[in-house]
Amino acid sequence: MPYQPGFLAGYEVPLPTLPPALQSQAARNNNGTVLAIDYAHHSLLINRKRKFAFVSASNIDGKTWQNIPRKGVFRKDTRQLKAEYQFGDELYSAIKSSGLRPNDFEEGHLTSFQEVLWGATATERKAAADDTFYFSNCVPQHARLNAGLWRSLEQYILKTQTIRHNLRVSVFTGPVLLARDPRYIKKINGQPLRIPCSFWKVIYYPGARGLNAVGFMMSQTRLLQQDGTVVFKTPLLSPSVAAAETDDLFMNYKYDAVYQVRVELIQQITRLRFMLNHVHLPYQENVSKKILYKRIQVQPAMAAAALPFHKKPLDYRLIRITL
Repeated sequence: MPYQPGFLAGYEVPLPTLPPALQSQAARNNNGTVLAIDYAHHSLLINRKRKFAFVSASNIDGKTWQNIPRKGVFRKDTRQLKAEYQFGDELYSAIKSSGLRPNDFEEGHLTSFQEVLWGATATERKAAADDTFYFSNCVPQHARLNAGLWRSLEQYILKTQTIRHNLRVSVFTGPVLLARDPRYIKKINGQPLRIPCSFWKVIYYPGARGLNAVGFMMSQTRLLQQDGTVVFKTPLLSPSVAAAETDDLFMNYKYDAVYQVRVELIQQITRLRFMLNHVHLPYQENVSKKILYKRIQVQPAMAAAALPFHKKPLDYRLIRITL
């Protein structure tokens, strides 16, 4: 069962739609329709030019979630997607063998391994877990972001809110794919590679006011700058209440003042079109894109401090987080 738009009882949350300019870059099936690649508990829309997903969409059932040991090796999906529309070992092996710095990037899950571990049977849960290990569900993410703050956000959404409150939620996540993204300093198969700098999540969940949606963004630009593993074509931007309790469930991520953003702003930056009709959007702090891009930078010191997140449980009490 792939991503289900009707997963939240009483609500329909379809996949984001692509405007014409993005449709021209999307992987398509044989009849020319934009291709939704379906896996167990999640689905993808792929940018065939960048060879990364526009979006990975997942459902999470906190009531039937059960953890299993993480096992899996990334591989290309040659059943549903042309090989030339996805990066694989030719990218990540080249990065790891570059000799520049150890583990400059990791294979960063979009839909995470853990969030799909729900269902009526162990077989269903394992199939969903295995399906997250396709390169189509992967982006090059700096190791300190992938194992640090980004993972803490995933754990907050999953364990602190969804599982604890036996919720059903729908999650969209993806990279921000911009023409000005920096180039990796080595070519991959003789071709230049642009590395996404920013990543985003939009979470839909039911509350007392109806359907809610909140958003988060993080940027790895400062980490890439520090490592010197990318070349920027253009200069970086200069560094120049209370609601019903159920509506506040996703409002207290401890780094919310830094990484929480308006869903409308994610829509503007990515150009994806989310279903926002009759959706309550709790977080409405207006900031300019210039201020936003400065704010969401994951600083090297913060990333280093976050690294133990993958080794021990976190205190996921967050302040003013809007989900």
